[in-house]
Amino acid sequence: MDSPGNRTLMGFTRRIGLWLGAAVVLGGAAAVMLVLQLAVLARIVSDLAFHGHVVSDALAGLAMLLALLVVRVLLQWAADMVAGEGSLRLSTAIRSELLRHLFHVGPVGLAGQATGHMVTVLGDGISALEPYFTQYVPRAAMMVVLPLLVLGMVLHLDGWSFVILACTGPLIPVFMALVGYRAQAVMDRQWRQLLLLGSAFLDTLQGLTTLRLFGRARDAVTAVAGMADEYRATTMSVMKVAFLTSAVLEFFASLSIALVAVVFGARLLDGTADFQSAFLVLLLAPEYFMPLRAFSASYHARQNATAAMAGISQLFALPAATIRPDVRGSAANVPLISISCEDVTAGYLADAPVLLHAGCTFTRNALTVVTGESGVGKTTLIRLLLGLLPPMQGRVTAMDESGVLHACWQDRIGWVPQQPRLVHGTIAENLRLADPMADLEALRAVAAQADALSFIEALPQGFDTVVGERGAGLSGGQVQRLALARVLLRNPQVLILDEPTANLDPQGEQRVAAAIAHAAVGRIGIVVAHRPGMIARAARVVRLRDGQVFSGPHTVEHAA
Repeated sequence: MDSPGNRTLMGFTRRIGLWLGAAVVLGGAAAVMLVLQLAVLARIVSDLAFHGHVVSDALAGLAMLLALLVVRVLLQWAADMVAGEGSLRLSTAIRSELLRHLFHVGPVGLAGQATGHMVTVLGDGISALEPYFTQYVPRAAMMVVLPLLVLGMVLHLDGWSFVILACTGPLIPVFMALVGYRAQAVMDRQWRQLLLLGSAFLDTLQGLTTLRLFGRARDAVTAVAGMADEYRATTMSVMKVAFLTSAVLEFFASLSIALVAVVFGARLLDGTADFQSAFLVLLLAPEYFMPLRAFSASYHARQNATAAMAGISQLFALPAATIRPDVRGSAANVPLISISCEDVTAGYLADAPVLLHAGCTFTRNALTVVTGESGVGKTTLIRLLLGLLPPMQGRVTAMDESGVLHACWQDRIGWVPQQPRLVHGTIAENLRLADPMADLEALRAVAAQADALSFIEALPQGFDTVVGERGAGLSGGQVQRLALARVLLRNPQVLILDEPTANLDPQGEQRVAAAIAHAAVGRIGIVVAHRPGMIARAARVVRLRDGQVFSGPHTVEHAA
């Protein structure tokens, strides 16, 4: 991954410098073909009009004109394709790097980020960079190459025309910059409104059930519609600025071309200028301003990219969590016998720890239930065990049968959240998310271990039965047992579950609790639970209160 200094528009531009350089070279060659094409055209018209040539005499010139046109079109097409390919490669790389960085930040670091904001940045934000590299950067370069080429040609043909073009041309970028300051402010406001709109829309969709239950769905829709209307109004403001920029450009371009035409017209009447030179200069004058027109049309791409980079940089600036080294070799297969929290203080703010000098041990073949009131630190303890949150003080260690402490034991954890996610697909496909190469016998084995085989085989298509998104069509207990089976397919040495029976009926609670107790045999099993059916299955109970760990009726642990 590149250093933070390269995560700017200039840094990204340097990363595809070869692609953009090739696009500029090809565009420059196309500009040369254009100038030659106009020179040939002026020569053909002059010969036909004033030198008594007939069309048959101009066939060679017409063939050259056609050849130059074809070559120019091909060169420009190649320039656009090269710039587009480089831009697509870069946007794909940026999106991959940002996703990888967000994975390194982890769920704890992303807890304060709005989901809609991140989705908008990863989608529309990175997409807004593509026109910047595809259009703005090559056109900015061509705004220098082609006008200089035209000025050189005009200087060779006529000094007065050179003076007029050289004086009026620089005025256009100056006035565009003045207009651009206002445009950037409008673009920034438009981007902020897009982020707010995306976040509000996603939050409304996620909370639609609650909104309907409280009769506030219509109010939420009205609020989102109002934000969409504000975004529409801001977009129209951007369009107004764009039209103003185009009007300024067209005014100075038309004025300059008119001056050239008037000067040449007077000199042609006086007989001090020849037609071919005058005609060629008049053909070149509009092309002198054409790159400026193209640059003006793509200038909003720079403003969009600048606004989008603020959101992208904000996500890249999130601090990454400590990355655990990969586990290789036979050490990864040594069975663990215990996990210990030793004098652990942990939390999210330095001056407000959630756990304070906590100590507890989780052993193999002894299912441990972690319980306590909401907010006492159960989630914090689980995040410590999962390696998502580093301790402020103390340490979390794991010991194998030989008494060796391991630093990378989190890679051997099987984690089942309170609301496990199933995707739209067959039951087999959902299970194979843990191991794409698992055969049917392996799926049957883990399903039996999780007490899910009987209901799977009772379905019309068995493992080929299609389930809906989030397990639609299955009961809560069936979803929990499928999620347990999926985790067991990785054969973890540590099994951690968060409130697996929280939303189940008593019968479902008993089946899931029994399946968990069975799956925990031969493993270190840790369950966060409140329900008595799950607690009754525990060999040890860790109770949390006020950031402290206390012994309970099923535990042999001493108070922290």
